[in-house]
Amino acid sequence: MYIVKRLFINKLFLTGFVIISTMFLVSILYFLIFNDRIPTTPLLFDSSGKPLPAPYSLKIFPPFGTDNFGRDLFIVMIVGAKYTIAAGLIITFLRVFPSIWIGLFIHFFLQKIERPLKSIADALNYFPITLLAFLLLNVILVQEVMIYNIDGVLVNGPEPLPYWNRVVLFLVVLALLFIPTNSILISNEVKAIYNNEFIESSRTLGASNWRIVTKHIKPFLVPQLAIIFLRDFIQTLILMSHIAVLGLFIGGFTRKDDLFGQPDKLSNSNEWSGLLGMWWDFLWTSYPWIAFIPIIFLSILILSAKGMMEGLTNVLTAVDRLREPTEKRIETGFIKSDNPFQRVKLY
Repeated sequence: MYIVKRLFINKLFLTGFVIISTMFLVSILYFLIFNDRIPTTPLLFDSSGKPLPAPYSLKIFPPFGTDNFGRDLFIVMIVGAKYTIAAGLIITFLRVFPSIWIGLFIHFFLQKIERPLKSIADALNYFPITLLAFLLLNVILVQEVMIYNIDGVLVNGPEPLPYWNRVVLFLVVLALLFIPTNSILISNEVKAIYNNEFIESSRTLGASNWRIVTKHIKPFLVPQLAIIFLRDFIQTLILMSHIAVLGLFIGGFTRKDDLFGQPDKLSNSNEWSGLLGMWWDFLWTSYPWIAFIPIIFLSILILSAKGMMEGLTNVLTAVDRLREPTEKRIETGFIKSDNPFQRVKLY
């Protein structure tokens, strides 16, 4: 409780928390009030009857303009905020929570093979995780029905999975890729805590492994898990963005005709990484600002989470200093004492 109070007076943590919470709550409120309805603008014409070139710019349709479907980009970003944050949090939870139990199991029951397991987990870090995720998801998830020409006969490929099946598979695959690394990381954290003298004393007095974990390891491990959670949340958002640029969106996409009757991809969930992938090609057109909108929003979200992580780290560092033994504070000059048994004098 003391750490929580310190967190909410830490400027970095508080700023990041307020920004992320505001984004999420505004998106939830829009859903409750307007049911995620996105206003669209039909093709506009000038005074001479000629069609105005779409997408419409920020000047014609403030504050962010429209996309090639005539949708208000500001509302699209509001609608997608809750899905982006929720997806990042769910994937991060699925990465961290199982890793806690696997890490504890490795430390207490698999110490003999802990080194080989660590080597395998470290080896995974050298493989591009974005490429691995793309290869797995590209095989598992069918984005749209493909038509194949077999001996002059047109044959339809497999049908896409239902929407929620695609969402669940996407979240689970992205989580599973990081569980081995996180499990070894948490196992190492537990090992570092386990080597303290007070835990050795508890073992000598007959404490069980469960009691050691819940009473002695937990108070030290939980703050570290909070840092791991925020770090993984940032990594998840970046990975989602990379995969979306390669054409894989959470929930998939459908093809619809834009204002000019040309079929184009339309994200089913409107989460920000999917919007980035959907609008990526606008970078090489006369409308590059469309692609920069999700980039800016994702950057704000990532920087906010980074601020929360830095604020949490600063608070934990300050708390650890307060927990230091008196002898260490004497050495640093906070307390001067010639005899460890004499009355302490503060200067």
